[in-house]
Amino acid sequence: MDNTEPRPDAIDDTDDEPMTTPAPGFEASGSTSQSSRIGPTQDTHQAPVSRRTVLERPATSAPASGATSLRPGSRVIALVAVIALLFGAIGGGIAGGVAGYALSDSGESPVATSAPQANQPETISNPATAETQRSVSDIVASVNPAVVTIKSTIKGGGFFGQPTGGTGSGFIIDTEGHIVTNNHVVEGADTLTVVFADGSEADATLVGADPYQDVAVIKVDVPVPATVAFGDSSKLRAGDPVIAIGSALGEFTNTVTNGIVSATDRSLDTGEGYRLGNLIQHNAPISPGNSGGPLVDMNGDVIGMNTAVVRGSVGASAEGLGFAVAGNTVKEIASEIIARGSAERPYLGISFADAAQSNPGATGIVVQDVVAGSPADQAGLKVGDIITAIDGVTIDSDNPFLNLMFQHKPGDTVELSVTRGNGETVTLTVTLGTRPA
Repeated sequence: MDNTEPRPDAIDDTDDEPMTTPAPGFEASGSTSQSSRIGPTQDTHQAPVSRRTVLERPATSAPASGATSLRPGSRVIALVAVIALLFGAIGGGIAGGVAGYALSDSGESPVATSAPQANQPETISNPATAETQRSVSDIVASVNPAVVTIKSTIKGGGFFGQPTGGTGSGFIIDTEGHIVTNNHVVEGADTLTVVFADGSEADATLVGADPYQDVAVIKVDVPVPATVAFGDSSKLRAGDPVIAIGSALGEFTNTVTNGIVSATDRSLDTGEGYRLGNLIQHNAPISPGNSGGPLVDMNGDVIGMNTAVVRGSVGASAEGLGFAVAGNTVKEIASEIIARGSAERPYLGISFADAAQSNPGATGIVVQDVVAGSPADQAGLKVGDIITAIDGVTIDSDNPFLNLMFQHKPGDTVELSVTRGNGETVTLTVTLGTRPA
């Protein structure tokens, strides 16, 4: 499978092609008004079929060719074989590519998600003690005003040039109107509309997004009814009670479900050369349309953002496998987006492919292109080089190249173990750059 670093404009490219009719084996899911269709885009890479796990995941755009690139104009996440949406579609489909996440086939557990209106919005952060523990209904009544439905529209993306779009969820984090949601809820949209809990609507604009952690921030320029605070997701333990709120099927707004934390620090294989990490596994029922909705603790604080559901492998169903991006991760990325318009990611400046694609059993990645003047170019990396390790850690399915890169910040210096076409092995020292916003 071809992979590349993210290109600078992979977040806000609205010139996607409309989705095609579902291919055999693709599961459909969507709103009650019309099913959302899941089908391949121009990138037709598929995951192994030996023991495929179906993961409900909203659509994101895929690159138009086999390799994505770290240069302007590419998309970041591409198709994995069998998925269903957690993003409720409306109007006949969603334009752009389809992204899905699947558990690896290794057999291991995935290592790795009526309050009164006031003139001034209230921020919800209510520490609960054994003496003051609130009921689920009390928590929901206080949090619900800060939970919204997000409707996206793509002009001319449907059949015969009809507009298409979908619905997701989000939550208001400050009085300036910033709303956090999933990247796949808003990616590629021409227009965004926020529906508040009382049914009123407001136009929204995209502030920025990070497709690699599936976090986005949008903004409304109207007074907001309430805000919700982040809790400390690092304190979560298996068995802790949680509450999920979101627009189930894109139709049943502010639907409430509850459950417990099943595990923390999970990750899911995207099938695109990296794993979606920093996930909380829980069993609160979530459906298409819940994407971007908050997962809250018994203090009423956001400790996660719902993003995916695993339904099971072919021939074997599974229930209660919901995944949310950890609240601490969401808070950090959202703060970066609000401050600079994008999340800060390290930049090497290459296009690459999995070495095993041309040499089964091989580890590492093959460099297919080097951006002139990039950190990779300055370090002497060449087309055809095979990067086998970063700082001595072998690049393989357990440690994908991009995940190893994401452990670093721009400005960090790393050592790349490189094998060249003549069999020569060299170590190149690279100072990572910052991916342009």
